[in-house]
Amino acid sequence: MSDLGGQIALITGAGGTLGSSHARAIAAKGAHVIVHDIDEGAAQSVVENILEGAQGSASPMVCDITNGSAVKAEVSKAVNDHGEITILINNAGITGNNALLKDIDEAFFDRMFDIHVKGAFFAIQSVIGGMKSVGRGRIVNTISGRAHSGAVSGSHYNGAKGAIVGLTRALATEFAPFGITVNAIAPGVTPSGMTRARLGEDGLAARAKQLVSDRLPTPEEITSGVMFFLAEEAAIVTGRVLNMQQPRKAEVV
Repeated sequence: MSDLGGQIALITGAGGTLGSSHARAIAAKGAHVIVHDIDEGAAQSVVENILEGAQGSASPMVCDITNGSAVKAEVSKAVNDHGEITILINNAGITGNNALLKDIDEAFFDRMFDIHVKGAFFAIQSVIGGMKSVGRGRIVNTISGRAHSGAVSGSHYNGAKGAIVGLTRALATEFAPFGITVNAIAPGVTPSGMTRARLGEDGLAARAKQLVSDRLPTPEEITSGVMFFLAEEAAIVTGRVLNMQQPRKAEVV
């Protein structure tokens, strides 16, 4: 896999299980990683983990991803300190709790779209000028198989993830002339802290049985999909969605 030395990467929501896995892998390839999270302690913990034993270079970024002005200001500070951001992983997100339509109020609906869709939009807006100026960039958005599966619950979550698919494909076309790729990854169910809290151990085991692999992927295996999009060999790959898991039946993704 290509070396990322000299590049600056921003990973949103990197204080969690998947985000921190992405951060460690990208730092290990030589990039300076800006670890974003709304939780300062979580962001700092990941930074310290990367710095321990000279495993890479990293710094924290703390802000609310739904606040466009705050995101723009923090990105500007990071660019001043480290240089233009050429890798963006939009990973920040929350669970939809498998809510049915009757249980989704306006506030919950708005929060779902604010974090997933507006958050990704604000982050992209904040870094795209720098990517264009240097003539390269890799953007990877995080979606879900639920954007396509027609799952019976979590319509607000499924809708938000579907919106990111549309955003990904539109921006892939818009940014292609500038040497910038925009792709998306659908991790599926992973044993992250957020998913474990929602499903419990029995729920995780049941989900594993729904996959042809008969097991859940590790965070590092999901990260391998992200790293594919960042590789020099994938320079022509854009506007694509990579589903990391294959269900036995499409409706149980």
